[in-house]
Amino acid sequence: MKRMTILVVFLIACSSIAQVNIRDVSSVLDIYTPVSFVVENKIMELDENGNFRGGLLTTRFDIAQYIYRTIKNFQLDELSKKFSALEETQKEVSAKMSGIEAAYRTYDQRLRELETATVNLQSQLDKLSQELFAQVQKQLLDYIKSQENQLAKIDALTARLDAVEKLNSELFKQMQAQQSDLNNVLNEQVSIKNQILSLSQQLSALKSSVESLAKKLDQTSAELASLKDSTKNEFAAFTSLIDQKISSSENRLNVTLKSLQNELALQKKELTDRIEESNRLKLQIQDLQKRLTTLESFASKQQIQELKDQIDGLAEKTSKIEQELRNLESNLASLDLSRLQRRIEELEAKNKSLESNLNMAYIVGAAGIAIGLLAIILGLGGK
Repeated sequence: MKRMTILVVFLIACSSIAQVNIRDVSSVLDIYTPVSFVVENKIMELDENGNFRGGLLTTRFDIAQYIYRTIKNFQLDELSKKFSALEETQKEVSAKMSGIEAAYRTYDQRLRELETATVNLQSQLDKLSQELFAQVQKQLLDYIKSQENQLAKIDALTARLDAVEKLNSELFKQMQAQQSDLNNVLNEQVSIKNQILSLSQQLSALKSSVESLAKKLDQTSAELASLKDSTKNEFAAFTSLIDQKISSSENRLNVTLKSLQNELALQKKELTDRIEESNRLKLQIQDLQKRLTTLESFASKQQIQELKDQIDGLAEKTSKIEQELRNLESNLASLDLSRLQRRIEELEAKNKSLESNLNMAYIVGAAGIAIGLLAIILGLGGK
């Protein structure tokens, strides 16, 4: 029944594509679609003016006619027959599907059996492949070892051949080098003979020149010996004179240093005496001050004034002594710094002048010797 309604709706939808012009029913109304459908599918008819006249009363005859037209136009009676045939075919298909399912089950069981068989075969094949691989690997290793032994023998032979070729090439090179060395030796022998001849000629000329030079050297050696003796005597006299001057200057320096040291000792002694005297006076002043404090309660004003005058006199003496001490210290400082430095600088200047004079004497002596030697050499060259 559901299929029938679906087909009817489908046919109605297909027939609604072509619309009919109905005068007394507006297309805006909701009733227009079913009215146009029944008119287009010739279930109901319009009058001669194209009006539907929906307000007319219908009889049972009219309804029977409308139903008949609907069944005939849409072939609903044939559809029922077709649906019954479809149900029968559906039953046949379901029976076939059940057979197919049974066959599928048997096929699935066989596939499982085949899978187990293939697994067993695969395991057996794996074992066989492992055994074959082990055998092939062993055979290959044996073959490789045999080939390696042969290759080692071949390598040894090739190494020997290379060594022999190297020795041959080295021997050939040595032969060539020895041949070139022999040629060079022969050439050198010829050149050496020529050099010996030229050297013999030069030696004869040199002998004559050496004899003449030996005579000249004997003369110059005698002159140099005499010059050396004279310069030694002069230099000894000059050095003795300089040594005397240096010793006298050192003696003077020692005397001045001793006098300065004595003077410093006297000044220091005087300074210590003055310091002791000032300390003694300070003690006396302190004693007098103590007495003054004790006598203030017993003595008269005149006695106290006399004691104060004595204390003031002693204070003046101490101040004078302190001033003298300062003067002595300044004198000692000036003696230590100025006089000693002046004397030492003077003595150093004298020593430097003596050393410079000594160096000048050495230089003059060396220059005289050099000039004498040059004069002798020039004289020999002129001869």
